[in-house]
Amino acid sequence: MSDEIEVKGSFKYEKDSKRYHRFQIETDVGIVGTVYIPKNIESVPKKLIFEYAEKE
Repeated sequence: MSDEIEVKGSFKYEKDSKRYHRFQIETDVGIVGTVYIPKNIESVPKKLIFEYAEKE
């Protein structure tokens, strides 16, 4: 994988579980996913930045 590639997208609230706020992630290139943010943090971040973690 190249270090030069950057993909932008957005995440939107989907629903809550007992301990988490669940958000759906979607990008312009078709990457989708789900992120769970703990309810016990002070506020939901406005921006998330992910970096590829290579296999060990």
